[in-house]
Amino acid sequence: MAGSASMEIEVLVIGGGAVGLSCAYELARRGRQVMLLERHERLGEEASTHNSGVIHAGIPYEPGSNKAVLCVHGRELLYRRLYAWDVPHRRCGKIIVASAPDEITRLEALFDNARRNGVDDLSLIDGAAIRAREPHVVGTAAMLSPSTGVFDAGAFVRALETQALAAGVTIVPRAAVTAIERHDEAVGVSTDMLGSISARAVVNAAGLFADEIAAMSGESGHHIYPCRGEYAAVIPSKADLVNTLVYPLPGKIGLGVHFTRTVHGELWLGPDAHYIESKTDYESNRRPVEEFAEAARRLCPAITADDLRLGPSGIRASATARTNRSRISTLTRSATTRASFI
Repeated sequence: MAGSASMEIEVLVIGGGAVGLSCAYELARRGRQVMLLERHERLGEEASTHNSGVIHAGIPYEPGSNKAVLCVHGRELLYRRLYAWDVPHRRCGKIIVASAPDEITRLEALFDNARRNGVDDLSLIDGAAIRAREPHVVGTAAMLSPSTGVFDAGAFVRALETQALAAGVTIVPRAAVTAIERHDEAVGVSTDMLGSISARAVVNAAGLFADEIAAMSGESGHHIYPCRGEYAAVIPSKADLVNTLVYPLPGKIGLGVHFTRTVHGELWLGPDAHYIESKTDYESNRRPVEEFAEAARRLCPAITADDLRLGPSGIRASATARTNRSRISTLTRSATTRASFI
């Protein structure tokens, strides 16, 4: 279809991950004419499925921030949607462990922070309660978060795709965007699959590549820093060492190397977090399992390097190179008299 004549669309969504699909679905079910472009053959091939599949409660974020407000509100919305769409999930809860007495003050501060965010079902438990919940985990104290859960991220993306198509969204895979031109009444988007598309509004949901899409549109002040997180997988015979989710206190980047019992019963250790040069480099210079084992033994001394195999990795989009806080920039123009780019 390359080289075809320009087509006109009311709303064009760039990026077929969970965010792009959600935007397309919600716009279409409200009566908008929506097309979604995805550069890969399948949807959700990047950050949407390269993650732990954890439904977070909203604990560590800055009170009043978008992350805090949206995580707490969105958590229950997500649970309801997963149930309605029959996506595998489990509200299993998690514990955040203070491994030594000198960490209890930090744990209590984290507890207070979460309460300010509106996470109102938390409790602090002692070492005996940790062992009752997780017999192989050691710690002085912990915070129990009952509303944290896990879900099948891949199944969720597929369900979103099904719902978006049913709502009337036109989904075009293998359609990389090559150029964008902003005009008074429309945004012209060139692709290597469909040729030129004229859209009244464009939603930039390109994830790791959102800065490049923004730059094509003339918004050059944005930069995405790729931050890779790697996992180690615990061998099946040792997967019962941890029953649910067990976290250390958060680190400077990310939430620290932690145990995740997936919705399908696998036990993962990770992710770590380190910045890389390439947005597509999932495998070079992988962290050895011995380092994962060393980090894990602080929480679960029974783990050894022989119990681990290299697992998957994912790359998250960060707007700064030294912190996990992200800035979300929405670029808008009037949708009534002028074209908009969101």
